[in-house]
Amino acid sequence: MLRSSLGFHTMTLSMVLLQQDTSQLFDDLKKYKQETGAIREYPDGHGNWIYKFDPNTRGIEWSIRQDIWLNTLRLGVSIVDVTINPKILGGVSDYITAATLDDMERAISQFNTISKTISPLLGAFDDYSFKRIDYCANFYLPELFDLHSKPCTDMQIMKLIKKSDIPSPYREWMKYDDKAHRTKSRDSSFYLTSNSVRINCYSKFMKLVEQSNDNLRKGYPQISPKILDSARGIIRFEVQCDYHKTYSLARQAERAGSHKINKYEYLLTPELCRQIVNSFWNKSIGNGHWYSLQHAVTLIRSQNFNSQKEDRLIKALQWVNQCRSVPRAKELFPGNLDTFNRTLKELSNLCINPVTIPKEWGVDRIWNLLETYYSKLT
Repeated sequence: MLRSSLGFHTMTLSMVLLQQDTSQLFDDLKKYKQETGAIREYPDGHGNWIYKFDPNTRGIEWSIRQDIWLNTLRLGVSIVDVTINPKILGGVSDYITAATLDDMERAISQFNTISKTISPLLGAFDDYSFKRIDYCANFYLPELFDLHSKPCTDMQIMKLIKKSDIPSPYREWMKYDDKAHRTKSRDSSFYLTSNSVRINCYSKFMKLVEQSNDNLRKGYPQISPKILDSARGIIRFEVQCDYHKTYSLARQAERAGSHKINKYEYLLTPELCRQIVNSFWNKSIGNGHWYSLQHAVTLIRSQNFNSQKEDRLIKALQWVNQCRSVPRAKELFPGNLDTFNRTLKELSNLCINPVTIPKEWGVDRIWNLLETYYSKLT
C-alpha cells in the first residue's frame, strides 16, 4: 500500500444560530466543560470564542461568531463554525494520510454523537454547509523516486518547487525576517494566496517541527517523535478552498443534482479531489518533469525543431536558470513577455519544467511528483 495519498485534510462548516439561542448554547458549553473538563475555551481576538477539545486529539473545534446581522431578515444571529479533521475525528490517529470519502461515515457519526452530547443547539453534520475545504496530495518521496536514481531530500524538492510560477492573481505569502531585515517566505513551504483559494506546498516534516515548537510555546503537548519521524520525506500539496470557491463548487454540485445543505457526497468525491489537485498543481508547479539544464537542452535538440524555435526554447530555459525562478524570469525578461509565456507553455507541452536541477546535485531528471503518484496507482 502506498504512503502517498490524495484526497482532503481538514474542512470548516458553518451553521446559522438565532441570537436568542446563543446564550443557551454558551450555557450548555459551560456546563459540559465543568462536568467533563474535556474542552478549552478562549477568545480569538476578534470577538469570537473557540472551543477545542483538550488534549487536541479528537479532530474537532468550534468557533462562535456573535452579533452577525442578516440584513435580508433583519435578524441578529450567531454563526457557528466547526473545523474537523475527518481521520482524527473518526478515530484514526494519522496526521499524514489524506482523508477520502470512505472516512466520512465514521467521522459524521462521531460528529453527531459529540454535538448531541454537548448541546442539541450544535445540531448535526447535515445542518452545516461548507465554508472551506482543504484538498491535498501527499507525496512520499522514497516510493516515488526511481530505485536506480540518486534520491533527493524533501528540502531539495522544495527548492525546486519554490522556483515555480506564481499564476495571476496569486501572490506568495511572506513574513518579515528579523535576521534578514526583509520579508521572506519560509524555506519549507511555497505558499500562494488569492481571494478564494490558497495553494500551499510544503515539507510535512518541517511543518510538524514548526507546529511542535509552537505547541511548546503555547503550553500544548509537543508532537511525538514517532509522528515526526513518519513525516520524513513527505511533500504535501494543499489547495485550500475558501468560501467563494466552495460556494462555486456547491453550485456545481447543485447542477449535478445534489441538493443537500452541505453536499459533501459530491464535494469530497475522489473525482473532484483529483480535479482540484490536478488543476492547481499544473497552474503553479507545472505538469513537466524537472531536468538538469544540460539534459533539457539535449531533449529539445532531439525534437528536430527548426533552429529558430529550438533556440527560443533553450534560451528560455537558460534565462529561468539565470534568474533562479520563473516569476523572477518573467519580471526581468527584456523582450516580449507574451512570446516568453508562449515559450514556457511550449516547454510544458514537451513535459519539461522550466525550473532546472542544479548541476551540483548530480541528478539529470526528477519525475513530476503528481504524475508519478498516479503511475504508482496502476
